[in-house]
Amino acid sequence: MEWFFRQPLPALFVEIVGSFVGITLGGMLLFTPLRARLQWRFQRSSDQAAYFGTQIWLAYSLILSLTAVGAWSEYQAASEKVSREVASLEVLQRRAVLYPEPMRTEMDGLVRAYARGVADKEWPEQRAGKHPSAAKGDFGTLNVLLGEFEPRNLPDQMVHAETLRELTTASEARRARIQASSNSLPTVVWVVLLVGAAMALTGATLFVTDDDTTLHLFLVGIMAAFVGLVVFVTVALDHPFQGAVTPSEQGFYLIADRPFGGM
Repeated sequence: MEWFFRQPLPALFVEIVGSFVGITLGGMLLFTPLRARLQWRFQRSSDQAAYFGTQIWLAYSLILSLTAVGAWSEYQAASEKVSREVASLEVLQRRAVLYPEPMRTEMDGLVRAYARGVADKEWPEQRAGKHPSAAKGDFGTLNVLLGEFEPRNLPDQMVHAETLRELTTASEARRARIQASSNSLPTVVWVVLLVGAAMALTGATLFVTDDDTTLHLFLVGIMAAFVGLVVFVTVALDHPFQGAVTPSEQGFYLIADRPFGGM
């Protein structure tokens, strides 16, 4: 089902919102005889049905909003992981000027190659639902380069220690980004969201009376469209590194294209 989350936003919007509105209104028209019998059978219970329907919608709206907020929080967390990785690479790039030649040129070149590899290759891998590994070699080479360097005096040792600490931060940020590339809302959340939508819309369709059928169809259609919109936003933000709504890779391009030393 991951292919569903990777669709363009316009197609996703039409499919989700259109499905909710179409299925709801189609079901309402299909079960018109059943709705008429229920309304005739419970003529004196319309007020009670409306009251309980309101309570159901309040409870479901809370579930709907919390799910959307959860998807947004997951997306924000993914964006923060990307920002942390970019910031660490920027520090490493600026520190390259503090090393002697040819170390500084090699270090700067590896940081650039890694940043461009992430933007050009790992981002498409993430969007395709694959494990991002295209830039792994450049990052490993950078680790070896810095690990084998031996500073000759105390100031150089202090600078190198800080560089290694920043390299560790970049490594942790990379691992966090890779792990987040497969994050998504649990299946049970989607079950509750969709089953709740079916229950709430069924109640609004069958048990709420209205003298004007056209008006009833219009109001129920609005309710279905509202549910579809929130589900659309949740789907678009779920799987934060896949689909059309993903954290930007522009920070990596800025590092790859920045002049020597990151100045």
